[in-house]
Amino acid sequence: MIPVVSHSQLQQAKRVLYMSHLAIGDFVYQGVWLQALKHKYPQLSIDIWFDDCRSKPQDWAAGRNKTLTEWIDATEEFDDTYPIVADLEQRAQSIAKAQAKQYDIIVFVGKNRPEKFAKIARQISHSAQIAVTNSKPLSNPIANYMHMKKMDGVISYDNIAAKVSHITELYSQCFNQLLGLETSDLVAGKQQLPLAVKPEYLALVEPTVSKLVAQAQDKKLVFINHLSTASKKDYPWEGVKTLIVELSKQHPTLAFIVNTPPDKLDEVEQAIAQDGDLSNLAVCASTAKTNFFELPALMSLCSLVITVDTATAHLALSLDVPQVTIMASDFKLWQPQGNSIILEGNGKARQVAVKDVIAAANQQLSAII
Repeated sequence: MIPVVSHSQLQQAKRVLYMSHLAIGDFVYQGVWLQALKHKYPQLSIDIWFDDCRSKPQDWAAGRNKTLTEWIDATEEFDDTYPIVADLEQRAQSIAKAQAKQYDIIVFVGKNRPEKFAKIARQISHSAQIAVTNSKPLSNPIANYMHMKKMDGVISYDNIAAKVSHITELYSQCFNQLLGLETSDLVAGKQQLPLAVKPEYLALVEPTVSKLVAQAQDKKLVFINHLSTASKKDYPWEGVKTLIVELSKQHPTLAFIVNTPPDKLDEVEQAIAQDGDLSNLAVCASTAKTNFFELPALMSLCSLVITVDTATAHLALSLDVPQVTIMASDFKLWQPQGNSIILEGNGKARQVAVKDVIAAANQQLSAII
C-alpha cells in the first residue's frame, strides 16, 4: 500500500505537527512511532498537539497536561506541545501559534472527534499535507464528510481496529498507512516507549519507601492502583482492603503502596488510618505531587504492580515490572502484554472476584519471593 505521505515528502519536510487525543497509555504506544519517525527523518522538527478538541474542558485536564508535557519534554526528541485548553479562547491562541509555525505535514491518529481535529488541522494550514484517521461519527455525519473532504488523505480507524487484536497492531497499521513507517523502523524494536527513571526522581520517592521498610529492610513492595478516570474501570476499596490483608497474611515480607490521584489522597490515607485491619500493616497511600516521574520512580522500586486499566498498567509494561491487570471485558485492545496476568470483569472491573486477584498476585509473586 502506498502511504498517504510519501517518503520523498517526508525527506523534504522540515516541520511536522502530530495531533491526537493523548493520554499516558496512548503515548506509551504512539510515542515509539513518533520516535521512529524522528530517527528515520532526523531533519524533522516534530510538535505534538494533544488538546483533545472537546467543546467543554474536563476536570482532569490540568493533571493530564502536566503529566504529558513533563514526559514529552523528557524524551528530548520532540519540540513544542499544544496541551488541552480550558476554553475556546485558549484554543484560538493555540491555532494562531500553530499557524505561525508553517507546518509542512500534519497528521492525526485517533478515534474520537476526528472531524474536529480535521477542521482545526486545515485552519492551521491551507498548504500542509494533512493525513488523518477517521471513524464513524457519533453525531453530525455531514460535518464529518465536509471536513474530511479537505484532507489530503484519510484512512479508516474503525476498519483497522476491527482486524487487529492489540493496540500495538492498530498503531502499527495507522503509522504505516499514513507515513509508510515499518516495524523495522522502531528504535531497538520496542513497541512501547521505554521509561528511564533518573536518580533525582528516585530521591523524591525515597521517604515513602523508607517509611514502609523501616522495620524490615527485606520487604518487597507491591504497588496497587484501583482508581481510573472512568468508574467502570475502578475496583472497589473493600476489594483492595481484602487483597492487602490476605496477601499480608500469606507473605509477611510484603509492603503495599496504594496509588491515588491527588484529589483522592486524603480520602485513601484516612481509610487506611481508620481501619483496624490496615493501620497495623505496612501500607501507605501515595500520589505524584511534584513531577510525573515520581510515579514511574515508585513503580520501578516495586516487585509487583496490581492495577486497573489505566496509565499504570502501561507504565508497568514500559518499566518491565510484573503486573496483575484488572479490566472490563470490553477493553481487549488495551490489555498490556509482557509479564502481565489479565483478569477480565464482565463489563466492569469490579466484577472480578477478589479471590481471583489474590490467586493471580500469588502466581506472580511465586517467581519473586
